[in-house]
Amino acid sequence: MNVLAKKLAKLPHSPGVYLFKNKSGGVIYVGKSGNLKNRVKSYFSPNIKFFNPAPTPLKLRGTSKQKMLASIADIEIIKTESEIEALIKESELIKKLKPKFNVLMRDSKNYLFVGFTHEDFPKIILTHQPIRNLKLEIRNYVGPFTDGTAVRKTLQVLRDIFPYCTCRQKHSVKCLNGHMGRCLTYCCLKKSTQLQPESDRFLVVVNQYRNNIKAIKAILSGRNQILLKELKKEIKQAVKSQNFELAQELKKKIISLDEVFKHARVLTDQPELSPAIFKDDKPNLKLLGFRSDPQRIETYDVSNLHGQEAVGSMVVFELQKNGLYQANKNEYRQFKIKTVSGINDPAMMAEIVKRRLNNNWPLPQLIIVDGGRTQLNAALKSLGSKKIRIIGLAKKLEEIYLPERPEPILAQKFGQSLKHLFQAIRDEAHRFALNYHRKIRGKSQIRG
Repeated sequence: MNVLAKKLAKLPHSPGVYLFKNKSGGVIYVGKSGNLKNRVKSYFSPNIKFFNPAPTPLKLRGTSKQKMLASIADIEIIKTESEIEALIKESELIKKLKPKFNVLMRDSKNYLFVGFTHEDFPKIILTHQPIRNLKLEIRNYVGPFTDGTAVRKTLQVLRDIFPYCTCRQKHSVKCLNGHMGRCLTYCCLKKSTQLQPESDRFLVVVNQYRNNIKAIKAILSGRNQILLKELKKEIKQAVKSQNFELAQELKKKIISLDEVFKHARVLTDQPELSPAIFKDDKPNLKLLGFRSDPQRIETYDVSNLHGQEAVGSMVVFELQKNGLYQANKNEYRQFKIKTVSGINDPAMMAEIVKRRLNNNWPLPQLIIVDGGRTQLNAALKSLGSKKIRIIGLAKKLEEIYLPERPEPILAQKFGQSLKHLFQAIRDEAHRFALNYHRKIRGKSQIRG
């Protein structure tokens, strides 16, 4: 077995970046993958007997591919914590090293650049031609990225942490993304309906929006560690000025970023689900410690806009005779948050669970709270002495948090059926809470 074959045999199955080098040690090609071993081995001919050949994943021309493979004398890998980190590291290295065979692909549609417009509320534009666009006022780009699908999914993940606008034109009412917390709302509303230019509130929103765009640009440029330091510095300043609401919001961003960059499978496709009824193979809930399937599952979610008009929801799914779970909408409940002010989702969750358990309603065998460790811990305190299994389900990475485990577990590790069931129930709770929040906000606007 030659040196190259030995290196191929020792490649890890983790995400990361791979560098092909020639005899003189120069880097001739850079690529990324969520599974380094499978991807790198797919380039080579079946003459190396210890692996099964796979189709070449990149669209190199035949002659270019052959020349590149013939020139490979060594392989270097850089392991990363996640696919997103690998995507960004690959872009950084291609831009820095300009490897010969990556340059040959420059006109391929696999190469994508992320552009940022210059305006009060900048837009994020994806393009294959990074030229200065005077019409859109695009002044700078980040890239190149070889995987357009991964870039789009990365932006979706980052948008949950740093909301920005994707609306094509101004409108009079709040957009759906605004209700979901993925847009700051004011950026796409007609100015006459909400904010007057140059008003204090307008300047605050513009500054917040630009900081979000700046953060996304920094992450895509590989400067996420610098961004984290800046966010921590902002937290200290916020605490010093007693702006605890801002400090908490910044802390949530740091936690979310940490989850994204320490999670191996962030860009996995998520299926579309029907929220009303679960139609799939019977999920194995024994994996969560149940001796028999729970008859009643309740899920709680909170909805608010920067802590204002906060509400909560409870949805109920019950086990049917056919072994499937179906929503019982007669058992749904809504809560208007009474004891919590400002942005404090864990405290709101604790209030919902406590108020629910103070009512003489049928008790569930399983409670699912929308959120991670902090929401789960808050709900556990409200549970008291009641023997009810309770777990947290974090949406961004589809992780299940269990009280007895310090680290979360990917929902898919429990099987697709259980994962789909929990997603369906969680999404229904979110829909129910969001509808109630819209109703409450509508009444407030009428009174105002």
